[in-house]
Amino acid sequence: MGKVIVVTSGKGGVGKTTSSAALGAALAQNGDKVVVVDFDVGLRNLDLVMGAERRVVYDLVNV
Repeated sequence: MGKVIVVTSGKGGVGKTTSSAALGAALAQNGDKVVVVDFDVGLRNLDLVMGAERRVVYDLVNV
């Protein structure tokens, strides 16, 4: 059975993206299958933090 972990806050700049990226990377290194989704439609940061900015980036319109 899958698990869902949500990192959320109403305030910006509290480390949501950094925490999510670190947690996702740690779980993946542990052998878990991981999907990390950034729902900030105004300013994406997760691909930059994880070093994937040169790869295909999908946004809400693509889904």
